[in-house]
Amino acid sequence: MNAPSTAADRSTPLDRDLVATLAVTAYSLAVALGFARVFSGWEFFSDLALIAVVGHGLSFLLRRAHLSGWLTIPAMAIGLLWLVAAVQYPSTFASIFPWRDTWRQFRLDMTVVRDQFQTAVAPVIYDVGWATLAALAMVLVVVMADAFAFRAEARGESLVPGGVLFVFIAALGSPRLRITATVLLIAAGVLAVVALRVLHDRSRRVELSSSRRPAWMLPAATATAVVVAVAAGVVGPRIPGAGADPLYETRGRGGGITEVLSPLVDIRSRLVNRGNVELFRVNADAEAYWRQTTLPEFDGSTFKLPKRSLTRIDDDLGAGGGREIRQQIQILSLGGPLLPAAADPQRVAPNEDIRLNTDTSTLVKTSPLEPREVFTIISQTPDVTPEVLRAATTSNPPDDIFLGLPGDFPDSVRDLAAEVTAGATTDYDRMLALQDFFRGFTYSLEVQSGHGSSAIENFLEIRTGYCEQFSATMAAMARSLGVPSRVAVGFTPGVLGDDGWYSVLGKNAHAWPEIWFDGVGWVAFEPTPSRGIPGAENVTGVPAQQDTSPAEAPGEGGVSAGTLPPPPTTVFRPPTTAAPRPDGQAPAQPTPRPATTTTTSDGDGSIPWTPLVILGLGALVVAAPAIARRLRASRARHRATRERIVAAWERACRDVARAGVDARPSMTSHEWAEATASQLPVASRPMASLAATLDRVEYARPESIDEQQAETLGDDCEAWAVQVGRIATDTLPVTRKAARYFSEWN
Repeated sequence: MNAPSTAADRSTPLDRDLVATLAVTAYSLAVALGFARVFSGWEFFSDLALIAVVGHGLSFLLRRAHLSGWLTIPAMAIGLLWLVAAVQYPSTFASIFPWRDTWRQFRLDMTVVRDQFQTAVAPVIYDVGWATLAALAMVLVVVMADAFAFRAEARGESLVPGGVLFVFIAALGSPRLRITATVLLIAAGVLAVVALRVLHDRSRRVELSSSRRPAWMLPAATATAVVVAVAAGVVGPRIPGAGADPLYETRGRGGGITEVLSPLVDIRSRLVNRGNVELFRVNADAEAYWRQTTLPEFDGSTFKLPKRSLTRIDDDLGAGGGREIRQQIQILSLGGPLLPAAADPQRVAPNEDIRLNTDTSTLVKTSPLEPREVFTIISQTPDVTPEVLRAATTSNPPDDIFLGLPGDFPDSVRDLAAEVTAGATTDYDRMLALQDFFRGFTYSLEVQSGHGSSAIENFLEIRTGYCEQFSATMAAMARSLGVPSRVAVGFTPGVLGDDGWYSVLGKNAHAWPEIWFDGVGWVAFEPTPSRGIPGAENVTGVPAQQDTSPAEAPGEGGVSAGTLPPPPTTVFRPPTTAAPRPDGQAPAQPTPRPATTTTTSDGDGSIPWTPLVILGLGALVVAAPAIARRLRASRARHRATRERIVAAWERACRDVARAGVDARPSMTSHEWAEATASQLPVASRPMASLAATLDRVEYARPESIDEQQAETLGDDCEAWAVQVGRIATDTLPVTRKAARYFSEWN
């Protein structure tokens, strides 16, 4: 008899193939919807949906053209990667092809994402590298899901890549559409599994098997999907513990709730996740920004604290010139060693454990700050006018560190700084021009932390960010003009209560640039939109402003503002005395208020997600062919006996032909066995057994082979086909073995 036709030659019914393709596409769209957990708005969905539709549609067309998986899968990947580049970087194309600028922009975006990934907090802005990263993740999911579903003939397993991505997104994302997205994913998954089962368990009239009638399966699957989805949406959230905190909090990493491990990186976590945590309270005779530290050193990737000596705070420190601000700071849940105060602190009481870093104007406690601690601080802030600043120079900073820029600082940023300040005649006017330039940007917490050179370039491109980007970029651009600068980190004033005390919350965390003027000192500017320094209106030209919106509670469709710490077990009274006011009146005393509990962490608690994800995806790609072959072998046991034997014979014929056996499709099974015996003797016995069994099944009457014998024959033939395949593979060179491993999933 002639050798049976290969599986690729058998035509799949068009209607079933189309239904299965649509079902898998719907599942991929549900996965894309899951990105609502990490992006706000809906700009992302059209791009990711386009990848899903084009990817699965292209695969469908290539399958109908009977192209092998060896060609289809790379073609899908290349086509989708081109689509990603065309959507994300159209201006970098040369004609219709990505070019050097495309690759350069891609590397810049990935550098930004790499730097931000450890501390990223959802929602992230759908731009810069995050859009590209999401698109690449969808490409991987679509290609792998399609390969499993239509090349490996898998069912539920084809949903695994999308499910893994969905869970990963859910772990990092906000509660937005948490239930809705999950319900839709489950429903689409049920439909996809059933559609694939109908496709691959084709109804055939063959010996030793009964006909299958799957026509009823799709309507039943639809009903099942609806029931399962409703159950997941209604019952799931009501399961005890469903609303509990996660076992591991992946959002807002960067230290404990009260710990400032990195003064700039911690800002966004406070703003997004800890907006309603009361950190400390201030009783002062003037409103001010409460500064914790300043960051003078810029190495191209971050502004940071230099290694400097600390000075003991003594009574004879002496007060500088300027406007005096007296204040009392009552610590509630602010951790770490940095004590906030108005600029610039001159005296502190009690001062036994307090040290001063004079280069950065930072008050440092030798041990972490504790609840119930109260500090009385006297500060002297520069009291200057625009006329004084216009007359001042900036050529003699206290240290060259305030002018430092890396050698590879982007020329484009230098050129932009020169362009923005071209019309200014004094350094003060240049700084005002820079400040006003940035105040035309958009304030958004969706931009992730990052203030290195690449992050600055991206910030200037998208013109959207929050205080970290505004302050660091203005400071760096000032240095590019030869003007000394540093970045200050601290808090806006907070809310003044009826008791005369300012309540400073996590959402009041802020950063701003300070510029050095000879003979004056450090002067604060405010480039961040919707923020303004109290008492500096005449210098900055910006009225006092801060975030006074209420903290937003977590819930479906909203962004979590963080979780209030549990009530304390003790209640303490606030200070009985406060700094005297200029009018000589006694300051108002606050009403006793419970302290907020403090939590700290031994480390930043972060997990190296980027390398773990890359390693995991790489391992999944490498293991995919082996997994698919095992799945198909497992599925084969449920086929009719004749189908199992024919499939085993076809694999064996392909393997011996690849090993060099000179055979033709027109040869009978006996002739195939003889050719194998003469040219690949090691495989002669299993090949002959396969041929004999195939002939027996083809010519035997169905009733002559009982059910137990049929199952045994199928198992034997699959075992013989495996033996032939291993023998044939051993004859191939290493490169062909690798190609066979990745190209053949049967």
